[in-house]
Order: sequence, then structure tokens, then C-alpha cells
Amino acid sequence: MVDKERRCLELYALGTIGRINLREVRASHIRSIVDEALARGLKRATVAHIHGAIARMFRAALADELIEQNPVAAVRVPKIRAVRKERAILTDTEFARFIACAEADLELRMLSLVARCEGGMRTGDLHRWDWSQIDCANFSECIIPRAKTGTPQTLCIPRALAPFLRDWWERAGRPDSGPVFPARIGKRAGQEKRPLTSYAKRLRRALIRADVWRLPPVEVPATKSGTRTDLGRSAPGSKFAPNPRDPLYFETATTLPVDFHSFRRAFASALAEAGVNVQHAMHLTAHSDPRVHARYVMRTSAMRAIPEAAIPRLGPGPLVARRGQDVSRSIEGSDAVRIVITSNDSLESDGEAEGANALSPRHSLITIAPAAGLEPATRRLTAACSTN
Repeated sequence: MVDKERRCLELYALGTIGRINLREVRASHIRSIVDEALARGLKRATVAHIHGAIARMFRAALADELIEQNPVAAVRVPKIRAVRKERAILTDTEFARFIACAEADLELRMLSLVARCEGGMRTGDLHRWDWSQIDCANFSECIIPRAKTGTPQTLCIPRALAPFLRDWWERAGRPDSGPVFPARIGKRAGQEKRPLTSYAKRLRRALIRADVWRLPPVEVPATKSGTRTDLGRSAPGSKFAPNPRDPLYFETATTLPVDFHSFRRAFASALAEAGVNVQHAMHLTAHSDPRVHARYVMRTSAMRAIPEAAIPRLGPGPLVARRGQDVSRSIEGSDAVRIVITSNDSLESDGEAEGANALSPRHSLITIAPAAGLEPATRRLTAACSTN
């Protein structure tokens, strides 16, 4: 069992079933865990992770013949109607400003640059990336470990990324092997970082330091290490903090704040904006399900714009009516729209209609006034325009 699942069980499950004999756990106990998680306001994905961790634990116990049946099999995670919010991503201008900021941590900027440009690498991919997987002679190709799927992938190194990666390699002493982004402090210094290392908070602190915001920041009291406001210890002066309504830093009614995984979403969105077909984009991002890939394409301004090629070429100026024509006159006249509709078999022609007004016994002719716009209103009738 991985550390993440063990932590999930400790937080949400062991308080309910931790003191119960494994053979005495019933479906009602599992259902109470799920209901309690939902009552705490956890998202459905989190509740599904809790349910999955418990299910795998009891499935292993069933395989080892410690229990006779799996109590989790009878419990399902209920469907929850919730607003699906998109994760905020940086624009190219905001990303360039962040990368160029010398005050932001150099390693964090290099991690962000690789994640944004090299196949949308996940955090786990970056932690497992080794110098032996990179063409350090020409910096033209590399192997991405793809820690989530366990399937290594070979991709070209973009020309924009190559000089930054070469400089990072030279800073590390031109190694032949070893982690590209090793742990820098502690007992694990120089070794591979732990899998659950997160960069979300560090990223948001670096963004505000790089003056990347969408709403003007607010001034708050300054803080420093060792400050205890509860004991009356406060740092002198003030500092700037993100605006509480800024979508890059706080959750809004429609979006979630930016995190490190946003660089992977930005990479997938940029592929869509560049017109890359879905098969190629899924290969570059190592997505196996098109539905999952579609969730990574954010609704950027470029994605919301309707291409000019999809619009018919129209003449300049507004729509004009025929000279002398009164579009508001009665429907009685030659300009009324004629529509043939299906009628019952008892309707018969009077035999006096001539030309375009002669109808079969199964059809009748009605007139409807032209509506505003280019097409006549049908008033919810299934109809076909007469060509007579």
C-alpha cells in the first residue's frame, strides 16, 4: 500500500473501523464512512479515492482468505451534482514574466519550464527524470519516464527549451546520470525527491513575487520567520498579497486557483489552439482516453473565438428591404411565405385552384408572415417549403 492510500485510511476510515475485527466489518460501516465524507463537504473524487483505498485493502484480505466476503462491494459512491470548475492556467505573457523573474526560485522556474514545454510532464515524471534519459550531447531528444502509466516515452526537446536544459546540466556539473531535479536539503540531498512533493503553494508565492496577477494586489501587514501575532509579535511594515478575488490565487464561482498541474493543462490547451489533431495531442500528452484529454483543454480566449473560415462571406452594411416594401404589412399578399403541411385524408381540393395553388387531397396551403431575420418562422410546425 502506497503512502497516499495509507494516509487516506488514517484520515477517513480507521476512526470508524480501526477497532473492529476484520471479519466483523459490515457494509453499514463502509456506508457510514462514505456518508461522513460527503457530510464533510469532500468532493466526489476524494470520496471515490477513500472508497477505492478501503476496497483494495479488503480485496487483499479476501485474496489471503482472511475474510469470506468483501463488505465494500455492496457500497457504491453516490453521484453528486456539482459545478465542474476549470483550473486557472497562465497565459504565455504571464508565464514569460514568471520565468524571467530573477527573484523567483531557480529550480521552481526550471521545473515549470520543463512541465510547460516537454510533453506536459507531471510532477512524478519530473522527480523520476534522470540525466541518462536525456541526449546531453545535442539536447535534441529525451525519454520521459511517465511515472503514472509506467510506459517511457521518447519525445523531441523543443528548441526553446534546449538552451535552458543545457545550462541546467552545466550547473549540475555535467553529470552522466542522476536525478535532473534532486532533493537539495536534508538526508536525501542529491537523491530522487519523494513522490508526494507538491509545488502548488511555492508556485503561487513565486507568482506574486514575479508581479503576476490579474487583479491589483492588496497591502497586508508584513510577516517574517518567528512572528507570533497571538503573542503580540509582529514584523514592522507591510507587504503585498494576492487580491482575494484574483482567479490565479483563489477559487471563484467558475474556476480553481492555479497549481503546478496547470502547466500540463496549458500544454494541452496550446496544442488545441495550434490546431493539432486529437490523436497527435493525446500522444504528446500521453493520454489514453480522449475524454480525459478533453478535460485538459481549457476554455481560453483563443478557444472561445470562432474562426473566420467558419463564417460565410457576407456583403458589407446592414440588411436592407426592397425599396417601397413595408415589412410590417398584413400577411395577405404575394410576398407571404407559402408552406405545405400534411393534413388529414378528408381534406379535398375545391377544384378551382390553379397553377401554384392546386393541391392534392392530402395537402393544404397556409400562409405565415415572414419573421425578422433570414428564415421564416415555422411556429413549431414540421413543414416543407413549397417549390411551386
